[in-house]
Amino acid sequence: MLVITDFIANHELRPLKRYLNIEDVFAGAQKVIKGLGVETRPPRHLSGFRFYKVRLGSGQSARMIVFVVVENQKVVPIIIRLKKDKVFGVNMAMNNPVLIKQINRNLDQVLADVDAKRYQEFNF
Repeated sequence: MLVITDFIANHELRPLKRYLNIEDVFAGAQKVIKGLGVETRPPRHLSGFRFYKVRLGSGQSARMIVFVVVENQKVVPIIIRLKKDKVFGVNMAMNNPVLIKQINRNLDQVLADVDAKRYQEFNF
């Protein structure tokens, strides 16, 4: 199941709507569930979550970092960037301090949206 919070829909997906669509995000989430995503270390200690990086779009034009709730296999996007993005796309690795800072900001917003029930769930 894919969970898209209001924050991610407004701040990550909307600016990329010319390049990506919701089907690309579904396909990326399915890759993660099938074990095709690259597992990354978490930006901070959170139990019950696993973090993955996966490529999106045709021609591998974008990358997405998600977390998966271990107990129910829900995939929740945290950050989605084009590969040609100068800040994150070129170096979307967990040793990039700028990326870690942005992931933590987005993660706080995503968790707040989940607590406030501001999200939509999609079955694959």
